[in-house]
Amino acid sequence: MSAAPWDRASLPSPLIPLERTFEGFLGLEWLELGSESAHVRFRVRENLKQPLGLMHGGIYAAVAETVASVATVANVWREGFIGSGLSNYASFLRPIIEGVVDVRARLRGHDEREWTWANEFRDERGNLCVLVDVTIAVRPAPIPPA
Repeated sequence: MSAAPWDRASLPSPLIPLERTFEGFLGLEWLELGSESAHVRFRVRENLKQPLGLMHGGIYAAVAETVASVATVANVWREGFIGSGLSNYASFLRPIIEGVVDVRARLRGHDEREWTWANEFRDERGNLCVLVDVTIAVRPAPIPPA
């Protein structure tokens, strides 16, 4: 899969070039984007860390919400809907200070208005480090799909 899934017909065309967005800043490498799962990875960088050298907790939340939002929109866009974050709950089990972070999201369930995703963050050794549950609100798209 490409570095970003935005060239797929199942997603709207970006209004802002990806490299100028927060998603572009995160530097996600998309490995899989399915109807019930997604898989990305990204490299830990200094500008993703808090002053004591640990990856900032907000980065985990942002990555999880990005993955869940993109995965939800890939499922609902063609039906005239968009998705955006509704809730985000993180549990920090162990810190990540370097290397590549592997993130796998799986769909827990959905109805016509909300999709809930479970995200697991693992370090390069495969240790489970962070769990983030994200609920995405599904609403009518302001711009109909082309």
